[in-house]
Amino acid sequence: MNPGSRRVGLYFGSFNPIHMGHLVIANHMATHTDLEEVWLVVTPQSPHKSRADLIGFEHRMQMVKLAIADNAALDATDLEASLPEPHYTAATMRHLRAEHPDVTFSIIIGEDNLDGLHTWKDYHELLDHHRFLVYPRRTPDAPEPPERPEGAVTWSHPHVERCDAPMISISSTYLRQAILANKDIRYLLPDKVLNYIGNNHLYEV
Repeated sequence: MNPGSRRVGLYFGSFNPIHMGHLVIANHMATHTDLEEVWLVVTPQSPHKSRADLIGFEHRMQMVKLAIADNAALDATDLEASLPEPHYTAATMRHLRAEHPDVTFSIIIGEDNLDGLHTWKDYHELLDHHRFLVYPRRTPDAPEPPERPEGAVTWSHPHVERCDAPMISISSTYLRQAILANKDIRYLLPDKVLNYIGNNHLYEV
């Protein structure tokens, strides 16, 4: 890693839909770490998730753009849409390193993803080239799990850094189910995103 280059954090997700929890994490990383900006990488289809309930990529991309339009520290990228499937993070990062040799990329993940990082394709390569900024998935007073998975990447790894980002317990799954049930979800996602969902009748069936 080149410490003299531009420092960018990458926050991968399906953002189906993007909500306040995503935005709090992205903004925290952009303003409370040494990152100069954070790119939200909208994933067309994660190799670790099913396509159930996944709306079109263009809709998800547009919602992310609307959500971060007034924040100069955040950007949205559709780069994975032009890359061959499956969209493994290691392959995406090879592409980014080649396209942006002047940028040092850090990868933003949740604590649960750290527990499973050792199952990712070419995860050693990712750890060799990139720092992982890890935000909590449990409240501070929640008990620690009895043990981490066998083979899991340890917190002591030199390229793993714990970040105490505020945790807002909102899930995209909850929002999709609430929309389907015609429930009020204001304040859980930006008004621009809520209006876009309503105007395009997303998640209603």
